[in-house]
Amino acid sequence: MPGEHPFQQIFETFGKLPAAHTDSVNREAREALKGWLDAPLDKPGHCILLKSPRAGHGKTHLLTRLQHELGGSHEFIPLQAVGGSRIDASTVLDDTLRGLVRALPATGGLTVFDLVARRLFSSSLQPLVNSGEVPCQDREGALSSLRDRPIETFDFHHPSAVTAHWARENFELLGPRLSLEISQKNGLPLRETSFWVDAMYRFAATPIDNPGRVRALAATVFDDPSAESAAHERLVVLLGLMGSLLRVVLVADELESFSSDEACALRFASFLGSLRQSVERADVILSVNQDVWESAFLPRLSGGLADRLSEITVELEPLDREGMLAIIESRSPGMGEKILGTMKAEGLPSYARGVIKCAAENWGLEPKVDETAKEDPQLLMPPVVPQSAPVESSSPFSAPSPPAPVAVESEEALDSPFQIDTEAEPAVQPDPDVVKPDESVDEASTDRVDDLLKQFRERYGKP
Repeated sequence: MPGEHPFQQIFETFGKLPAAHTDSVNREAREALKGWLDAPLDKPGHCILLKSPRAGHGKTHLLTRLQHELGGSHEFIPLQAVGGSRIDASTVLDDTLRGLVRALPATGGLTVFDLVARRLFSSSLQPLVNSGEVPCQDREGALSSLRDRPIETFDFHHPSAVTAHWARENFELLGPRLSLEISQKNGLPLRETSFWVDAMYRFAATPIDNPGRVRALAATVFDDPSAESAAHERLVVLLGLMGSLLRVVLVADELESFSSDEACALRFASFLGSLRQSVERADVILSVNQDVWESAFLPRLSGGLADRLSEITVELEPLDREGMLAIIESRSPGMGEKILGTMKAEGLPSYARGVIKCAAENWGLEPKVDETAKEDPQLLMPPVVPQSAPVESSSPFSAPSPPAPVAVESEEALDSPFQIDTEAEPAVQPDPDVVKPDESVDEASTDRVDDLLKQFRERYGKP
């Protein structure tokens, strides 16, 4: 049945954890990527070129696994190509907000944007409390709460969150002071920093169950959709604010549509280069097939831009037999050797998607046999019966054995077209060389044979 087919899923989507996985495939590439991405917050990011010889080598699978392994300290942002080939500041800003406003599991509706806002307010309020600019009766207790419990301290919806309610009542004066502190600490433009501090406060202070708060945020951010420069500045500051709290990874995957549009590939590459210069701590992963890289990107890129995009290059290798077997086993445990053995050795694909497709074809053609026969291959072979020995059968419907030849005294009888009827009594199997009477035959059987021979002589006579 289709539901029992383990090789139906051929394509994967970034962000959706695959059901089947094997650590042995693309292990070196995964460890290399993880080593570059797992860096402290204050370290600069990199532009990583992830290449494969062709489509289907497992780039999306690899990136998704990394996202789930590093999800606690990293925010992965997939970049979607609008119209198939347009990725710019507006589209990336939209992609970033889509990821930030997603609801987190088991949090009662809280989003990533809520957590970013609360942690940002807590970190920027600490120096103001510590310096005495913000008066506090228990300074040490307040600093401890801001430092160790930022999510609970700035919970605008909890009646016991005294600091959050005080911030709500005084945000008109507190907001500009927080914006200045954040701007100076992270080296960001004050105007756009103030824009995001206000947007974060309105979003975080709005009741979580209010269905219009995401729509209101989008309307605020994209109030001037025609201004690309404004979108670029807002994107740079937003990524900078996020980068002060966690590692930000921009992932450009599924770029096959760029293969026929060198101009769009050049604009995208220029945008990534500019963004990397503006947001130093962000990481960018450009996941692309070798043919797309050579046909769409390299012909139009300058040497400097090509060097920036390939600052770090990680290449996936073709699969060996162990890798093919591991992929099949991850989807159909215990069947790897059997399925791989049915594939044609000539032209066997050396990439994950090809192996899965071949395995699917062989799985569909596999005959349905009894489970006991699967365990013992010898049960699948028909019994071999020697020609020289009679076959004994316990079935009551078995065909009778052919009659044995009867010894005669006349050679003329051998040429006779008539056959002696011996069905009444079973004949005795004679020796091939010498015909001897069987001592086990009773006297009645012997008389019957003599009587038949007598009738034969009377009818045909002697020579």
